[in-house]
Amino acid sequence: MNDRYLKVIILSGILFSISMVNAQVYVEKQTRHRFAQLNLGVDYQTNFGGSTQFIDPNGELERLDLGSLHRPRFLIGGTHFWGHADIFIGIPLLRPRFKRMGQEISYLSGVETVFKYYPWRIENNKIRPFLGVSIAPFYYEQRNSNLENGNGPELNHTSLPFTGGITFNRKSSLLELGLTWNYGNEQRYYISKTDEINIKTPPLYLNFSYRIMLETTGSAERSWESGEAEKLTQKLAKEKKLDNFFIGGGLSSSFWIGNSSYNLQNRRYLERYSTSIMPDLSIGYYFNNADLNITGSFRPYSSSTSAYGTFQIVRRRSVGLEVTKYLFDYNGFVPFVGPLASYDRLFFGESLEGNTTHFIWENKIGYGLAFGWDIRPNRLQKWILRTSLRWYPDLSIQIRERQEISFNNIEFNFIQLIIYPGRFAKW
Repeated sequence: MNDRYLKVIILSGILFSISMVNAQVYVEKQTRHRFAQLNLGVDYQTNFGGSTQFIDPNGELERLDLGSLHRPRFLIGGTHFWGHADIFIGIPLLRPRFKRMGQEISYLSGVETVFKYYPWRIENNKIRPFLGVSIAPFYYEQRNSNLENGNGPELNHTSLPFTGGITFNRKSSLLELGLTWNYGNEQRYYISKTDEINIKTPPLYLNFSYRIMLETTGSAERSWESGEAEKLTQKLAKEKKLDNFFIGGGLSSSFWIGNSSYNLQNRRYLERYSTSIMPDLSIGYYFNNADLNITGSFRPYSSSTSAYGTFQIVRRRSVGLEVTKYLFDYNGFVPFVGPLASYDRLFFGESLEGNTTHFIWENKIGYGLAFGWDIRPNRLQKWILRTSLRWYPDLSIQIRERQEISFNNIEFNFIQLIIYPGRFAKW
């Protein structure tokens, strides 16, 4: 048995064991401490449909239908609004390939962020339908053994496919069957440096998943309802003891917006850089009266693209400063927004058939916007979970006049753990 599949089976067993000792809590009453529950799990995904073309040994175009590929994914997310909403990310654990007629092809959805709505909330021993949409980077790569340097570009585009299905809840376990429709599945693709065709990536994806819900904030509910938490909050606020340093850690993904003008003019057969996954580390200070954060962050990442003997790589090392203000508090769901600035060390490298053409390092100051939300049942929490996005609209390396390599990104950190070390010693 494949080691990765074995790991998925073991993980499923662990999650099932955990689920036996955790109960669903938001059904009993709807309070701010039961607004959201963390969930973890795995799913099995397969796809249907799709077709492409390729150049045969005689230089003629041939059609090829795409077969179904199968992959497990790790899921992490949370139910919100007392069981009416579900937000999670799906992380592929395998990248299978389809081989036929001298072609080696891979096609899959990348790290997908799913937003689902339940008209009737999730409840124990009941089947509930859902509708939703996801932010899904789709990848497609075709290698042709009939051509010298026949490795095609890795097509990556972010779509907003629709999803629907049913969820069955048993205590803290969630079993789900879902179908995703990627309506934007027709794309342009270079099957050589000069030949561009229409391909159809798979339009339908079937998912079967198992997850567990874990309660992380219910222990603070009693002190909130008795008024003790409010009294302590007011007391500590007057003494300026709710102003605290914090540290944070998580994983971010960086989505590249648009293509680089240098590639559009010189390397049209190259696709945009693929989504990058990176560590997201932060340290900051929270001001209670103003209800805002000043946050320093560090994020390193890289990405690459290649096709038909051309290879490009980009790297970024970013040290940033953000000032974010909380807007309101809806039952512990607390959104924020604010400006950011960063000092960035950028790199662009390129080679053509093994010969280096560009090797450029450049230091830049970047500007953008940070926004997101915290799950914060009260201001006494020693740790919280944060979801954040950063938008950089204008960051690039200039190669020639009016030819740039773009670093315009949207960074998405779905779950970051924020810890207030000083609060462990104070209360």
